Amino acid sequence: MSATDGIKRLLCLAICALIWTPAYGDASDGESRIYAVISLIGDKINLVGHQSTTGSNMDRNRQGSIAVGDRALDNTAVLAAINAIKRLDAHAATVGLTSSNATLYELQNELFEPQDRSVALLAALKELVQSQNATHLVLITKHRGDALLRLQKEYTGSGKIEGVGFYLDADLRTKRTDTYATGQGFLAPFAYIKVTLVDAKTMGVIREQTAEETTTVSTARAEGGSHNPGDALTPAQKAAALQAMIRKAIARAMPAVLGIK
Repeated sequence: MSATDGIKRLLCLAICALIWTPAYGDASDGESRIYAVISLIGDKINLVGHQSTTGSNMDRNRQGSIAVGDRALDNTAVLAAINAIKRLDAHAATVGLTSSNATLYELQNELFEPQDRSVALLAALKELVQSQNATHLVLITKHRGDALLRLQKEYTGSGKIEGVGFYLDADLRTKRTDTYATGQGFLAPFAYIKVTLVDAKTMGVIREQTAEETTTVSTARAEGGSHNPGDALTPAQKAAALQAMIRKAIARAMPAVLGIK
């Protein structure tokens, strides 16, 4: 078995159909589209700790990540994209896909580059997409950009952030918007993503759009008077916040990706 065949087999074994909604059009009419949707943003949650610097443009923030065992965040992204497609293209059908292939996540930003491993992965993905009779692929990947964390009337942040995660700042004085209690620092859930529309026959990129969604939560909201920004939200609230950021980012990106103004 060649290396290409091996990667194809691994990819096809690792990817499975998640959701099929054929009620939104008959693809046999030659006009309706079938969109296969896959997300590669949910394998880990990135953690960025703000590090104050003076007189330097270097990104000195502390970087870390937490591996995610399930695909809840990817499923959130796929469902958000499917819902957007239904709103924007009433004649389209959709099929949701999910993957547990670590190599696909690792090389997501190189999928369309002429490298051996990338070519093999893209060929395997093409085979899977076409097996679902899809006409187009909507690919959701991680985007890296400047940290712009949304405060009430402005933005703050330093360095770069990527994908899905939390930015923690223990220095900036903040306050709650409801009680106006002040706290030292904030927690900022974020979703920095790129959505790409791909022709299923050629696997050529048609359009792509990046979207950046953030919000900030003052440390004043932490229970028990904690001064740790990470305590500003409970675990359940953190999960809900990340899902909300993903949904907003997908909703923002999809009209441009589908070519609908």
